[in-house]
Amino acid sequence: MPFDCEDSTHANRGLSHPDVAHTLKRLHRQASGQDARVFARALPAIIAGKFTGRSTFEAAEPYLSQAFIPVSEEFGRFMYLTALSRGARNIVEFGSSYGISSIYLAAAAREAGGFFTGSEKDSAKTQIALANLQEAGLSRWSDIREGDALESLAPLEGPVDFLFLDGWKDLYIPVLKLMEPKLAPGAVIFADNIRSFRKTLKPFVDYVSDAANGYETTLLGIGSGVSLSVWRGRD
Repeated sequence: MPFDCEDSTHANRGLSHPDVAHTLKRLHRQASGQDARVFARALPAIIAGKFTGRSTFEAAEPYLSQAFIPVSEEFGRFMYLTALSRGARNIVEFGSSYGISSIYLAAAAREAGGFFTGSEKDSAKTQIALANLQEAGLSRWSDIREGDALESLAPLEGPVDFLFLDGWKDLYIPVLKLMEPKLAPGAVIFADNIRSFRKTLKPFVDYVSDAANGYETTLLGIGSGVSLSVWRGRD
């Protein structure tokens, strides 16, 4: 793991760094406009989904390949501060999309002298996310692996201090189980869209809510619903 142990605690190393702040501001603004257009195109499917018991995101899913679907600034900052307080040096993300959440997490990794590894199945999104990390000045402390996360993240070395799950919802459990042998004691796991994909993610929520599986978990009312888990390990 190419950790950079240079002193990274001086001013402007966090989200206030001009390159980071400028890139995040641009991306949040761009995402708001583009995703509004995507959901407008998806509106007929969303309305039809209301009559079949499907959530808004589930009904709109076929239209989302070009959407940002980013974390909010509130949630991004919350993850950044959590990773910072944890001193997380090995941060992993499943589902990087265009890299907005990746910037928050890579900024935290830089401050800890660590490294961020993202994953994204879509080739075009991967290249744009990497360019966004470069614009934010974070390339030295980050990478995004293209392809199936179950393959691209498999060679990753532990211990993993922080894991963010935000890719395809039916892969949350497989990716988490892939990472479990690599999780550091006390590792933090965030999972997004818990409320908007309530039915699809119920097995995941049940899994991390069962203490026998090694987690302590709470659900947070941030954005479209977030689960926060801490890895205790199995007896």
